[in-house]
Amino acid sequence: MASASRRVKLRSPERADSVLSLLINHGVSVTQISKIVRSCPGVLNYNPEKTLLPKLEFFVSFGVSREYLAKTLAYETHLLVTSLEKRILPTCQFLRNLLSEKNFVVFFLKNGGLRIFSEGHSKNVAPNIELLREFGMPQSCISLLLAYFPRYLTLKPENFAKVVDEVKQMGFDMEKSRSIAAIKALSSGNSKSIWSRNCEAYKRWGWSEDDVLSTFKRFPPCMNKSEKKIMQVMDFLVSKMGWPQRSIVKCPTIVSFSLEKRIIPRFSVVKVLLLK
Repeated sequence: MASASRRVKLRSPERADSVLSLLINHGVSVTQISKIVRSCPGVLNYNPEKTLLPKLEFFVSFGVSREYLAKTLAYETHLLVTSLEKRILPTCQFLRNLLSEKNFVVFFLKNGGLRIFSEGHSKNVAPNIELLREFGMPQSCISLLLAYFPRYLTLKPENFAKVVDEVKQMGFDMEKSRSIAAIKALSSGNSKSIWSRNCEAYKRWGWSEDDVLSTFKRFPPCMNKSEKKIMQVMDFLVSKMGWPQRSIVKCPTIVSFSLEKRIIPRFSVVKVLLLK
């Protein structure tokens, strides 16, 4: 509070205290409030009842838990000072036109969903959705991407266009939902380095570039796993269970399974059955 007051002229200590009380009453922790005030000290001058409360009630009305909302506000602080009438409500209407009622609820509960309201839909989301349409992605797939992986649609259009074009060049059918998983896999800021590192990990087990691409096209999440996870799964399947190393190319989903909770227990059962 003291540090915030040095960066912004408080209109009244009473109003600042009212803002803090409002946030606390809505489940925002002291640590989260500290992050909010450091990021946007001007929030202490806002009218808590007229400006802040309607936004909090708006998001809660869609089933957003107070815990999730508080966590989001700590990192997307400008959501508190974003105009409800000029930005949040128009963006909400935009989303309603694209999502089914079920997916609309999912959108509000997924990480990255609420940040769209902070910047609005016009800047990045709408242009990126239009780009997907130009690449032939049907509305059903666009809705899935928006509902379950909304943060990727907030990328700058020029960066998102490069990802979508790369997915298309790899041979993905944009009319299939698998293209969504490919976009997700290639949209992170360090996706190139992850791809290079994991590609080398697979090559250590005798895979070729074509094998890696073929596996990615079958199951895009196989390239999002850590190098350590890939090496552990491959070592168990090939070295301990005697699987042909390239057979995993045809069944790449196994790389995403938990080694301790799923792979080892199930293979132990198979081993016992084979012995009998």
